[in-house]
Amino acid sequence: MQERPTGVLIQDRLSRAQGGQAFANLARAFHLPPAKVEAAVGAMATSLIPQIEAKIRSRRFLVRLIELFSKGMHHQVLENPTMLGTTSTQVLGNDALNVIAGREVAKTIARDAAARSGVSEMIAEYLLPVVAAMVVGALAEQSREDLERLARGDSGASTTAAADGAAAPVVRSLPQVAASGGGFTGSTVGGVGLASPGAVSERLVVLADSIRDGVPLPDGRDAADATRRVLAPYLALPRAPLDWIARLRGLGGSAFKAPRARKRQ
Repeated sequence: MQERPTGVLIQDRLSRAQGGQAFANLARAFHLPPAKVEAAVGAMATSLIPQIEAKIRSRRFLVRLIELFSKGMHHQVLENPTMLGTTSTQVLGNDALNVIAGREVAKTIARDAAARSGVSEMIAEYLLPVVAAMVVGALAEQSREDLERLARGDSGASTTAAADGAAAPVVRSLPQVAASGGGFTGSTVGGVGLASPGAVSERLVVLADSIRDGVPLPDGRDAADATRRVLAPYLALPRAPLDWIARLRGLGGSAFKAPRARKRQ
């Protein structure tokens, strides 16, 4: 049986996104100090991941989660800085929040992140869907190869885990921003950034259908149980809520140090 990794894989992936500058780019998009973004994203990510883990026994939840993965859209938010402050990202993120948390839990997560980071609750509500989209993008990216192996009936050893690396909106929609990624403005004037159509994974669509209908995988395994086994290693959390930020700083993570280094120049 696959050993559960001790690393915080999703959090590490978030910190490496956009060439290690995802958090710095979020700070610019939302006109926030980098330290507040770090704290807010840390609180949000470490609240969202347990929500996924708590619901993973539900077949219906698994279907909805794999359907999110199959669209191939959330990875754009993870890796494209111009997507961080756009209305289309709010739509993607709210869809993810509806699956992962639900309206009331999402509002609680936003309030808690605001209190922990010192940002306003309003901005935390705008930031949370972006973080949710990034978390889904990271989880989909990390697990996609193994999930597609399940769908095509390949029961060989996992390869990905070895690498460290029409619902109502849950929270209010982000005011429109320039498609160039100009960032959070609080204004309803401006263009709306749109994500490019995702690369839909037909295999993941088939996997979601198999989970929904209780159809065994080609190798005879239960689709839901096999999917849970693939996802479980990526849902590891640090012992302390924000310990992963301290850990990354200790390792010299560029996501945190680069913006400050530029300031001193």
